[in-house]
Parts: sequence; C-alpha cells; structure tokens
Amino acid sequence: MSTIHFRIDEETKRLATQAAERHNKSLTELMRRRAEELAAEEVEYQGNEHEYWLAQQIQEAFDSYDAGEVEFISNEEMNARMDNLNKLAMQGKL
Repeated sequence: MSTIHFRIDEETKRLATQAAERHNKSLTELMRRRAEELAAEEVEYQGNEHEYWLAQQIQEAFDSYDAGEVEFISNEEMNARMDNLNKLAMQGKL
C-alpha cells in the first residue's frame, strides 16, 4: 500500500467532506475509490492505445499495398528470403 498526500483549500475540503458524508463514506474512502477509478481508466487507455497503434499500422500497410508501394509475400517466401540473407550474412557478404 502507498499513501498519497495533497493540499486543497479549506472550502474545497469542507464541501468534499459534506459530499462524502452524504454518501455515508469518509473523504478518504471516496478519494481512494476515485484514485482506483483513475488507475483503471489508465489501464484501459494503455490497452486501447496499443490496439489503436496496431490498427493504425495495419491500415498503413494496406494503404501502402493499395498504392503499389509494397508487396505482401507468403510466410514460406519470407522464410526463404530470411534464410538466404542469413547465409549471406554468415559468409560476410552483407
């Protein structure tokens, strides 16, 4: 567990405490819950950020293909090309 300390003005604290009491919770409980909600939002954001990046990369690849800038090859062709490059590298020809 960790502790968070922050300063707020007295009026904000008074109003927040009243709101907490209205919910039958302590201000600490409500602040902890809000911090947990923020952390959950961040986890979701980070997960979605990668999904967005991946979708963007895929779209860019298809856009490049549609523009005739690249070609897609089979996995077998890619493996054959990589094997050839590895042989050349081992022979010091790259």
